[in-house]
Amino acid sequence: MPSETYEFLKKIASGEEVDRWRYPDELIYSITPSKFPNSTKITISFENDDDFLYVLGIEEDDDKYVWRRFMGNYYGSGIETDWYRWKDEWDEGYIIDSFNEENREKVKEILKFVYPELELTNETYSKVSKFLADRFDTPIENIINEYGNKHDECTERAVRKVLEGETENPFYRFGIIEKNKHYKYETTVGILLNWYKTLKAQDEDLRELLRGLIDRFQKNISRGDWYELEYNSWCNDYDTEGFQRETSWYLDKILEEIEENLEDYPNVDDYRKLYDKVMELGGFNKYIELPKSNETGIRIHKLDPVTNKVELSVIDSTGKKKQERRKLSLDELNSLLYNYELFEQMRKIIKTIL
Repeated sequence: MPSETYEFLKKIASGEEVDRWRYPDELIYSITPSKFPNSTKITISFENDDDFLYVLGIEEDDDKYVWRRFMGNYYGSGIETDWYRWKDEWDEGYIIDSFNEENREKVKEILKFVYPELELTNETYSKVSKFLADRFDTPIENIINEYGNKHDECTERAVRKVLEGETENPFYRFGIIEKNKHYKYETTVGILLNWYKTLKAQDEDLRELLRGLIDRFQKNISRGDWYELEYNSWCNDYDTEGFQRETSWYLDKILEEIEENLEDYPNVDDYRKLYDKVMELGGFNKYIELPKSNETGIRIHKLDPVTNKVELSVIDSTGKKKQERRKLSLDELNSLLYNYELFEQMRKIIKTIL
């Protein structure tokens, strides 16, 4: 028995008057008359996601769930940021590894004042990350959020691109043209009646007619299997510039906080000079051979910002400690480095006097 939809379209095609405000099919949105009845325009609309997905052959609940998350209006869309995932990325050092050179220099400047013995290298990314998160929790949490959000937004765009690509203008080859993505499509009475006859589907409504067209003529088009998309989609438009800009702003906030507490450093310029000297020598906890001495070297352990002195050990070439740790100013360090014998003589004289 012919459906109400089919009979309704036949009446329009024959020039009969029909109720233009009451349609027998939920997918009919509007009718625009023409002086040629077969050319009467029919606007089809999908008022809910289920009808649209059904027509395209998408029936798996997992696929519907993905569609609603990323494309649907009622259910909301997008990826919920997994804080713990991105916190792990930070703790492992991957986020700092993504910093540009400018932001790495800012991290080094921060460490110079709050943990001078810790250098930023490929081997210390994780250690530096954990230290900064403990010491400056709020700005670091903001950096982690920026990184995670931008990755999630990028992944979301990638997923949507796939979903849109698989569902773009799906009825075009049938003469049913997309006007609003996934929502409105236009065709004519004549075209719809032709497809009813071709498929011998006169007893179906528009929903089943369209599904019949997809099933018969688009068997080779792959749609669905979307559940793993957010994990497998390639994110190729990550907002690197935006992340670096936001990161720079939060690192500046940390540096401002440090600047406000520089009363702990009696002479900042001397402190910088002493730090730079240590870096020039190779850094902390490295064996530094003393000039003109094949048997003696030093290892610098710490830098004291209050006294502007380095704490070091004098050691022999085998790595054994020769003397107890000492604390030396920059001038004393230079004397030790470049005139070790004279420095030792002066130290012994001063020790004897005292």
